[in-house]
Amino acid sequence: MNYRHAFHAGNFADVHKHVVLLALLARLIEKPKPLLYLDTHAGRGWYDLRSDAATRGGEWQDGVERVRAHTAGSSELHLYLQTLRAVQPDEWHYPGSPLLALHVLRENDRAVFVEKQLQEASALQQALRRRRGASVVHGDGYAALKTYLPPREQRGLVLIDPPYESEREFADVVRALAFGLQRWPMGVFAIWYPIKAGSDVRRFHSALQESGLRKLLRLELRVRPASSPLGLNGSGMLIANPPWQFEDRMKPAMDELCGVLAASAAAASEIDWLVPE
Repeated sequence: MNYRHAFHAGNFADVHKHVVLLALLARLIEKPKPLLYLDTHAGRGWYDLRSDAATRGGEWQDGVERVRAHTAGSSELHLYLQTLRAVQPDEWHYPGSPLLALHVLRENDRAVFVEKQLQEASALQQALRRRRGASVVHGDGYAALKTYLPPREQRGLVLIDPPYESEREFADVVRALAFGLQRWPMGVFAIWYPIKAGSDVRRFHSALQESGLRKLLRLELRVRPASSPLGLNGSGMLIANPPWQFEDRMKPAMDELCGVLAASAAAASEIDWLVPE
């Protein structure tokens, strides 16, 4: 998976991630107190679906393009499509997590976006130049957990969405989550991860189960068999300290996404507690 997310912008995994992210934020802002939203691997903000990178694989055609042609049945998918329409300047630009999150967040909330690649961080800063309460930091997203947690707001969400180019990335994510929860035990953390052929995801799940962490909810969407050699077969979201009954609220949306985005008869969605309370 190429670090520059333009290759994969708007694909089925992006749709899955963003539907879950917006649903989480919608639940958190039901309470009036302000919150912190921290994105450790923020990217550039906007992705041109006509660019060479995006057209090389055309992944968005089996992702956001399918969903835009679909009439949402669940409230979570409706929120995603509503936010997409409000944020997008045109159908050829797909917004990253920062722009989608900022549309949902309130004026009294605080958002910090960390990006390691200077070019990507600069592009994101340009995209957010008129937004109050939002800051872009060029730096290490994992190190930002020490800098910003626990937040002064005492409420919020941390999104950890690395590129998974390094063989150490899954292990780094486990360490980052354990560290983040040590500093902020009541914080809500959302982690995206790819599902590909091989044993990486199984080892990742086992490491989390053996970590001593609790209350870890797994939401997985597989569009083809997990063993398929084609590449990205599925998308996973792991939520630490999810809102009350979040798993029940998300099931209709996950089933709906599975029906819209399936690439084979083996497509499936799954929600369960990887580690219960």
